[in-house]
Amino acid sequence: MKLEVITAAIAAIVAVTSAVISIYGQTRIAQLTDRLTKQREAESREAQTAALMSKYRDPLLRSAIDLQSRLYNIHQQDFLQYFYHRSPSAQNYAIYNTLYVVAEYLAWVEILRREIQFLNLGDLELNRRLSELLVNINQAFAHYKGGDAFQLHNGEQRAIGEIMTVPRSSGESVGYDCMGYATFVKKMSDPEFASWFAKLRDDIDLMANAPKVNAAKLVLIHGRLIDLIDFLDPHCVRVPPEYRTRIEQQ
Repeated sequence: MKLEVITAAIAAIVAVTSAVISIYGQTRIAQLTDRLTKQREAESREAQTAALMSKYRDPLLRSAIDLQSRLYNIHQQDFLQYFYHRSPSAQNYAIYNTLYVVAEYLAWVEILRREIQFLNLGDLELNRRLSELLVNINQAFAHYKGGDAFQLHNGEQRAIGEIMTVPRSSGESVGYDCMGYATFVKKMSDPEFASWFAKLRDDIDLMANAPKVNAAKLVLIHGRLIDLIDFLDPHCVRVPPEYRTRIEQQ
């Protein structure tokens, strides 16, 4: 075989080998790039989840604490009976503040729901567990058993949460806060706004004047709020164990 032919064959083999190596290298680079991109996206979602929980954990936790405390005091400490028969101003406080702690909790649930949907956090375990706990409380409010007191259907819960949210007043990115108590009391003079709380207000009157009303629903809601508090503050940093007393089923 002539030297020219051998040289040409070797050159062809080298060229093919180089092409194969080049294609393989480009494929590997593309695969690694795709893998790194997905890893960064996953890390970004996790970081968003952590930031979101850090941002909204405290107000959601605080609202859950306030609501469970009020339910406990109504059921165990005769809160409504005491305030209703003390003075007209005390009665008004019992009504409006009890309505507010329910509405404040529903507002922060609505705000969190909007933020989670906007951030598209995916199927992270943290998000799934939180969603499960919130659904449990939602179902406790809507549950038909345990009496009609404090029963709110799903749509009513969402509506109350919606009307309680206000645009964030600071220079932060677009978002929402919960209406303050003073603003809430003022808004209750608006018949359209107050109509969303009409049934809850009737329930408060009923429980204040008929102590033997079936309040099993309050016990159910209270227990599920404690579950949420345990999740949001597992090490009892913000809420000591003695403030997580569950109401015993009777």
